[in-house]
Order: sequence, then C-alpha cells, then structure tokens
Amino acid sequence: MGFAGSVSRVLRTGALALGVASVFAFGASAQAGALNGHALAYAGWTGTTAFDNGAGLSGTIDWTVFAPGDFPYAGYSPTAGEAVYAFQIYSTGTSSIHSLTLNEATGTGNNIGSFGDLGGEAPTASSIGAQAQWNFAGLDTGEFSSGLAFSSIKAPTNLFGVVLNGGGFAVALPLPVPGANDIPEPASLALLGLGCGLMLRRRG
Repeated sequence: MGFAGSVSRVLRTGALALGVASVFAFGASAQAGALNGHALAYAGWTGTTAFDNGAGLSGTIDWTVFAPGDFPYAGYSPTAGEAVYAFQIYSTGTSSIHSLTLNEATGTGNNIGSFGDLGGEAPTASSIGAQAQWNFAGLDTGEFSSGLAFSSIKAPTNLFGVVLNGGGFAVALPLPVPGANDIPEPASLALLGLGCGLMLRRRG
C-alpha cells in the first residue's frame, strides 16, 4: 500500500486513532500564539493541541473556530455565511514538518487557504475534499506556519489530524473539524442570546 496509502487509511478510519495512542500528545503547550484562546471563538472552540511521535516530529497546533462573520484576519476571504476553521502549526522537534492533514469527514469544507496576519511560513499547496491538507517546504525547529483556514456550514466536532515529515507521521488529537450539525446563522445566535437574557430577567 505504501506510506501515503497507510496515512490516508488512518485518516479515513477514526477508530484507528485510538489504536495508535502512543503517538498522541494531548493538551496545551507553553508555545501558544494568537489563535489559542481567541476572544471571538465560536462557543468556546479554541485551544492548542500538541503532537509528538517520539522520533523527532513534534510541535503544537493552535486553533479557533470562528462563527460566520467573525473571522478577524486579512488575507483570507471566508465563504459567506459559513464558519471558519483556523489553525497555526509550530515545530518543536528535530524533524521538519512537511504537511498537516485533517480528516474532513463530512466533506462540507471548502475555500481552503491561508492568511499572513500571524506571520510564519505560507503553505506551498493546499487541497480540500474528504481531507483538508496544507503542504510546506519544511518547518524546522522553532519555525511555524502562517494562519491556515477553510470554511464550512457545519458546526465543529472533535476529531484528529496527521502531521507528516519525509518518512514518518504524528497524530494530533483533538482538533476541530466540521460535524453533522449546521452552525447557527449570526441572527439565530443573537435571537438565542436575547431569549436567554429575557428568561434570566423573568427569574430575577
């Protein structure tokens, strides 16, 4: 099957992620940029996920999901009315990072790209379908990517991504990807907030 085929199979089968727990690294890292904890995150969907395969391929991925109309950066134009899934990858290991791939299982992601407001190395290529992928010339120790983004009509769920170098991979878990449910329109979110506010006033 070959290396690329093996990684593709891992991405398509979420259950296999649990079988390779030894290459997972969870939680936040001290190396966090602007996306980790962003104030405009949709429903608390922001954070940092670490990865380490124990063989030199390690780092962190900062991420935030922005509701429709809330994406605050220049250089990337979201699809109107859709959420933006934004990421930035940092290399801390001795092995150069050549790509980040997310299992975009619902196939609703579109308009993949990048933005330079956060600095970093822009991807050399990107593509989206059942997977969202950004390729790099090589992110060496201490280097990081530019902002990476795609749009979707779907609200986020937790899944995983795969970071590749020339001959190995590391799994990053969890990372947000589009789930089964539609994300509310901004007007719907405002009405929901107003309704909750009125209910609290009646109780007070």
